[in-house]
Amino acid sequence: MTDPSALLYLLQVANGNFPTGSFSHSYGLETLAQEGRITDARSLADVVHPWLRRAVATSDGAAVALALRATHENDFATLAELDELLTALRLTRETREASIKIGHAFVRAASSAFGWEHISRYARATHEGSCVGHHATAFGVAAADAGVSAQAAVVAFLHSGLYSVVSVAARIVPLGQVDAQRVVAGSRPLIVECTDAALRLGLEDLSVSAAFLDVASMRHEQLYSRLCMS
Repeated sequence: MTDPSALLYLLQVANGNFPTGSFSHSYGLETLAQEGRITDARSLADVVHPWLRRAVATSDGAAVALALRATHENDFATLAELDELLTALRLTRETREASIKIGHAFVRAASSAFGWEHISRYARATHEGSCVGHHATAFGVAAADAGVSAQAAVVAFLHSGLYSVVSVAARIVPLGQVDAQRVVAGSRPLIVECTDAALRLGLEDLSVSAAFLDVASMRHEQLYSRLCMS
């Protein structure tokens, strides 16, 4: 069972009210909604489930666990390398900027709220430029400070990411709140599956395979009207 203190930490930082600005990013979903490819809960699930499995779990999800382990080993060289890999895996400008903006906001909030050793050191590293500051890396660093297990950290990160994009899509489509909750509830088995897969990956295994969303992200900045930053 997860330690109550660690659980409370995860409930705080994986909550939509934690100040990261993730609610401003759709990762290309806004493009698909405007094109009529996302119109209801089913079509939304058809998009976000492959995104979670083939893009998030195999890159950011695995990075959370790798960052957590590197932090326990006080290995900031690996954290810097992990950040560089996450930058390289993001083919579009908007998705790169989203990951870094959310990461920097998370670092500022977590280092200020908790004042732990490693997240504070990582904050300095991002400020100095020795680490890029991607959200997944920062999430893993702080999770190590909080005493969270790798499995719990990845579950929380994937659930938070899914909940965030579903909430964004619910505003754009628009989608009823209950329908949005059905998408999240129906994703629980997938989150468990993706967590198991992410925990088995090493640095050399990180990958992203979601070309349809990369294309949508590239077109997003050319939309006539936008509610989201990405």
